[in-house]
Amino acid sequence: MMACEAAASTPIPNRWVASSVTPRAVRYGMLTVAVWLTSLMTGGAATAQQQPGGAATAQQQSGGSAAAPQQSGGSASAQPSGASDSVTDFWHRDTLTGDWGGDRTWLADHGVTFSMTYTGEFQANTRGGIKQGAVYDSLLLPQVDLDLQKLIGWQGLTARVSAVALAGPGLSEGYIGNLANVSSIEGRPAVRLYNAWLQQNLAGDAVSIRAGMMNVDAEFFVSPTASLFVNSTFGWPAILGVDLPGGGPAYPLSAPGVRVKLQPTPEFAIMTAVFSGDPTGHDGSNSPSVMQPDGTVVSFNGGVFAIAEADLALNQAKDAKGIPITLKMGGWYHSSARFFDQQFDNDGLSLADPASDGVPLDHAGNWGLYGIVDTMLYAAPAGDGSGLSAFARVANAPDDENLVSFYTDAGLTYKGLLRQRKDDTVGFAVAYIRISNRARSLDLDMREFGDLLTPIRNQEFVLELSYQAQISPWWTLQPDLQGILNPGGRVANADGHVRPDALLVGLRTTVTF
Repeated sequence: MMACEAAASTPIPNRWVASSVTPRAVRYGMLTVAVWLTSLMTGGAATAQQQPGGAATAQQQSGGSAAAPQQSGGSASAQPSGASDSVTDFWHRDTLTGDWGGDRTWLADHGVTFSMTYTGEFQANTRGGIKQGAVYDSLLLPQVDLDLQKLIGWQGLTARVSAVALAGPGLSEGYIGNLANVSSIEGRPAVRLYNAWLQQNLAGDAVSIRAGMMNVDAEFFVSPTASLFVNSTFGWPAILGVDLPGGGPAYPLSAPGVRVKLQPTPEFAIMTAVFSGDPTGHDGSNSPSVMQPDGTVVSFNGGVFAIAEADLALNQAKDAKGIPITLKMGGWYHSSARFFDQQFDNDGLSLADPASDGVPLDHAGNWGLYGIVDTMLYAAPAGDGSGLSAFARVANAPDDENLVSFYTDAGLTYKGLLRQRKDDTVGFAVAYIRISNRARSLDLDMREFGDLLTPIRNQEFVLELSYQAQISPWWTLQPDLQGILNPGGRVANADGHVRPDALLVGLRTTVTF
């Protein structure tokens, strides 16, 4: 009894109070914020904002999910929690900031996972294009994933809230003048909401329904092998980034949508999604003059963009006898009535005709088809995922209303090529972007009506050689070399000469906090 009274009367050191009370306050503070976000997302839909502001790149080809920070298409709870991090093992832990003295693991165990990735890159155009020069651009992607079963007891429900903060001018518009952005993180400098969605899984995860602000390139038209590369077209391909209004609801934009996925077996899945048609908040036009917004736009304008895909994944188990291979087939449809013709005006005259009013004929509806093969050609005996992988993709769209009517790309990557660098990956990829026949016909018309120096557009090629060095689990460095042949599809610079082939060098760094 006397010992208890003495203990009770002994002053508690301030250091003990700080080390005990503060972490609990931080934990419960973060948990409170997470619950508030959950109630906000489940409590009702927000009022839509429709008008964007400001200007952006003249071409709205999106950056895609290739080599940019990856947004997983799975459940929110699948994100790494940093539970295995050690404060003293700085270079080998999963994240730069570690486990926050145990708070990160505690929050993940209670359904809240915080993550943040910084990607910065230096790129220089050494020859060709519009002009020579160098830029530095960056992307900061903070993200909160919620497991609502752990958080509030709602089985199968997950959520995600994320934002993008972009800085830097980018190299494509002012220096290269190409169709496919040379960087998958390139975009108009802005800070905007990126994801805010809820996902309900049912029937043992065989059925998945997601709704909210989403980006289509998180799950559709994706090749995991192609994610190594820096050029945007190896993520969200240029045929969609150029042809769709605003480049489609793909990085760096998103749009309100609903996605349904059915996976009756581990090998086979079907998914479909419907998005608002114009992520810029405009009227669904595919004119290249349509600009990216300065900030967040929650738009229900511009018709509807629908996409569907069937996936077949074979020999994915570790002990499978055959080579792992994934086959995907998909198609998309856009309902906008403002897809402008690439050659004719409303009176049937060529847009090159001096008698034309210069206003393109509008088409209602647009569509396209695509296919993907992603496979491992050689698996290293170590069984750690090292080896040679390959991908190939192909897509098409109608000639009359699209600048790009055919697209294909392919590439090879090798993880662990150097024995002492088993986590590094090297790769080479090529993309072919074909200008539509209708757009080529307009160039011929320009010559017929007197502009004899007009180049006849044909295609753009992208060649990329990249090496990603895994310095630590939370840090990569990636030197990169790109060749852009026929930037813009073979067009003229301001001086009247055909735009020459461009050669780019770059260095990307990615840090996971």
